Amino acid sequence: MDKAERFRQIEQFEKRFTRLNIIVSAVMLGVSIYFLSTWSPYSILLPGVALFYATWLEWRKMILQQSFNESTRYHRLLRMNFTVMLISLMWYLILITMHFNGIDLLPWMSWTLLIGGSCLILIPRWIDRKQSALDEHHVTSGEWTRSNRERLKRALDDFSRKGRKES
Repeated sequence: MDKAERFRQIEQFEKRFTRLNIIVSAVMLGVSIYFLSTWSPYSILLPGVALFYATWLEWRKMILQQSFNESTRYHRLLRMNFTVMLISLMWYLILITMHFNGIDLLPWMSWTLLIGGSCLILIPRWIDRKQSALDEHHVTSGEWTRSNRERLKRALDDFSRKGRKES
């Protein structure tokens, strides 16, 4: 499967989940505003819901990307990327359990943000580079971002041209 076909399939994947992303975001915003207005102790669960949803999306993306290449090493790298998200979700659940059992979370959260945040940024980038070395047609996250930016720019240009013609 060549790079153009992969771009097309990833675009279809994202279009399929765009409506769901908007709905989940709106619900999360509404629930966040409610919890913040009532100062509920359960507001600490909101990032977990978002992380659970992001982990589910990463799993769906992993399944799609496994169809791109049959290599065992490629699949192992995809599973490693998903495992990073899954470990983050499990660590968050452990921290929430500690919080509701009365254990002070501030030192744990500080280390989690410092170590976990950098791992969630660096490990996927490292995996992306390994996949590019393994598969010449691999679509990196940077290439996908540039493609989205160019597609958005073309759409805005078309929209502005269409607006000028109607005026």
